Amino acid sequence: ETDGVSGFTELLGAHGVSTFTIGSSTYAIVTTMSDDGVQMIDISDPTAIAAKDAESASNYDTALDVDTFVIGSKTYAIVVAQTDDGVQLFDVSDPANIVAKDAQVDGDSGGFDELDGARDVETFVIGSSTYAIVVSTFDDGVQILNITDPAVITATDAQDDGDAGGFDELDQANGVSIFTIAGSTYAIVASVADDGVQILNITDPTAITATDDEEDGSNGFTMLNGAASVDTFTIGTSTYAIVVSQVDDGVQMIDITVPTAIVAMDAETDGVNGFTELNNPEDVDTFTCGSRTYAIVVSTTDDGVQLIDVSNPANIVALDAGTDGDGEFTELDGAYNVEAFKIDSKPYAIVASFTDDGVQMIEMPCRNS
Repeated sequence: ETDGVSGFTELLGAHGVSTFTIGSSTYAIVTTMSDDGVQMIDISDPTAIAAKDAESASNYDTALDVDTFVIGSKTYAIVVAQTDDGVQLFDVSDPANIVAKDAQVDGDSGGFDELDGARDVETFVIGSSTYAIVVSTFDDGVQILNITDPAVITATDAQDDGDAGGFDELDQANGVSIFTIAGSTYAIVASVADDGVQILNITDPTAITATDDEEDGSNGFTMLNGAASVDTFTIGTSTYAIVVSQVDDGVQMIDITVPTAIVAMDAETDGVNGFTELNNPEDVDTFTCGSRTYAIVVSTTDDGVQLIDVSNPANIVALDAGTDGDGEFTELDGAYNVEAFKIDSKPYAIVASFTDDGVQMIEMPCRNS
């Protein structure tokens, strides 16, 4: 679907996407950079998606990314806005009638110090509290927020590139993913200007610490030049990350099982070994099918998606790929963000495409063994 058709009114400059379920239905919320808003979509039937509510306002100018979370019986979304340098919370429990909750911007009293150029956001739970970590490209840092009460969000800690304690890879922080090891919660941040990744221990959201970092060209890391986005996944007892890098036009696999000593695994680049859609990759998401683990990467220059088997992080394999204009792929021009989800155990993905002002639904093939 594209902006201005079939009731879709807030897809101009579609940028970020997150999926969630309520009852037996599956939904997506899409952020729009040009419309400065959000579009709710019922994706329960991926062959016939339907527009629900949409909102636009000046206090989420250049809405870039979104994540969804549940507190009690209600579902919420947190949106980061780059021009407004802030975050906006929504109650999306009724996708046909979403409600704005609290919002905060960079420089607000109470410790909101690292929201200038807010770029990416992930939510996580520790004990009975829910938090969000925001990475900010202009502040070169990370901001932790307590969002347990969506009507009153509070800042808990923030760190900036170059701060004492090993915060060395946060210059133009662009992407973030959460993972847990042995009861502790960590974040891995991809930083465009530093060409690297930063590992953070966020188990205590009021006192985050740096545990390790790596950059392109060191210790076997060969595909971190322009590190833009990252996702994490687990295979057996090990935890891994996949990073997409815009300058290298490639992906870097990392073993993050030991957050104080991460290790480079396989790396691949566009045009080699069957990888055809990695020119200027922007986002990545991982999913499982049967016993195998996969990644789907979207590329803004290639206007396409690349499916990768990452079941063996030391030897990843290019699978299928799709490009805007091929067959029924009509909304991949400027593919910017992707999220995988399942309906009846079948894997799908939704792609938000900036240039096409729309979203593309994809059913993904996979090998089950």
